[in-house]
Amino acid sequence: MPTPQTHFTVAIDGPAASGKGTLARRIAEAYGFHHLDTGLTYRAVAKALIDQNMPLDDEFLAEKAARSVDLTKLDRAVLSAHAVGEAASKVAVMPAVRRALVAMQHSFAERPPGAVLDGRDIGTVVCPDAPVKLYITASPEARARRRYDEIKSNGGGANYEEILEDLTRRDARDMGRTDSPLKPAADAHLLDTTEMDIETAFLSAKTLIDQALAKNTH
Repeated sequence: MPTPQTHFTVAIDGPAASGKGTLARRIAEAYGFHHLDTGLTYRAVAKALIDQNMPLDDEFLAEKAARSVDLTKLDRAVLSAHAVGEAASKVAVMPAVRRALVAMQHSFAERPPGAVLDGRDIGTVVCPDAPVKLYITASPEARARRRYDEIKSNGGGANYEEILEDLTRRDARDMGRTDSPLKPAADAHLLDTTEMDIETAFLSAKTLIDQALAKNTH
């Protein structure tokens, strides 16, 4: 292994609407690192199946679609559609799909000079050796409020109670699955953003990253 390392990885996990994506993009921008929202990779598989009128419960076809995903061409606007998200939650539980995408995500994490990956199993499965692991969380109510405000600000129609119910369901599914459940890595730093704005969360993360980078160069 070359020293100092030629790449530096920041692994960020947390439930939906916790603020992890916003924080990940902010960190990547600040350090000039590559960024990957791993949730979009599962959505890309679902979108590929939908576009080709293929069933969402065929693991062989889903794995084939996963292997053809181009991580450099993930269109957040297209993949953020609610229907795509619903479909993605079905393919994301398939072990063969997870294996294919995790291998691609792991390769992405090794891109120099560094990479920030956010998702559900980055610190535990994709990048267990990442020098900085963050677990971003917030109360379900705070996360539902953020999602509601985001939809409304984009001119969409939203129902707070339905969003809260949907997030609670997703949490149960993500934390309860047998393959790569959502949970903090043993050595992850916990950041609860319920009462914290993005700037405060960023400064907390920056302190941890700067310390790890300093250690990395000695």
